[in-house]
Amino acid sequence: MTRNIRIVPDAPTLISLPHQSAHEYFDILILPGGGPGSQTFCSSPIVLDMIANFRKAGKWVAAICAGTTALVESAKAQGGEKAKVTSHPSVREKVESEGKWEYSEERVVVDEGKKIITSRG
Repeated sequence: MTRNIRIVPDAPTLISLPHQSAHEYFDILILPGGGPGSQTFCSSPIVLDMIANFRKAGKWVAAICAGTTALVESAKAQGGEKAKVTSHPSVREKVESEGKWEYSEERVVVDEGKKIITSRG
């Protein structure tokens, strides 16, 4: 919980579902930001697999702030097409160094073709 903001879903959480089939129950996967949480996402095979499954199923994936690094890591580890993205400026170099991601400094970037939404913070 960063900045004392708590987000409470109004649907069953992913924890109660097998991660391999989460994309069958939800329309979008949203990765919150924050440096420590994003590092945890990047090192979690379950999270990287879930991102890849949502993308392969043609579902939306959104990443906030440093959460974009998990999207990049998933494409690196699991395959997946690159997209136009943004992130918190502190992780821009990591995003750009991992391949052919089209980086933008816009506050919010929506890549409709790849079904990816990213924001800077």
